[in-house]
Amino acid sequence: MRQMTLRDIPEEIEMVVRNEASKKGVSLNKAFLTLLRRGTQQTTGQSPTVNRQHKSQFTRFCGIWSDEDAVEFDKALLEQRKIDNEVW
Repeated sequence: MRQMTLRDIPEEIEMVVRNEASKKGVSLNKAFLTLLRRGTQQTTGQSPTVNRQHKSQFTRFCGIWSDEDAVEFDKALLEQRKIDNEVW
């Protein structure tokens, strides 16, 4: 594993890291890595570039539905599942 040295860490970031370390009972290093992974939305050792590329390929297909959107979608599906006896 590579090592890095960080300088001029803002006080508010230091406090967040120290609070995380204290709350979880882990070292500052582990707390910082946990927060860094969370901030970059990584849960594994994947490269951030790979994650960003993968996400950007599917972003246009993804979204968050409201409850109203979900209800409307379900209603539309019910309409499509009705059998028209005259046709069959």
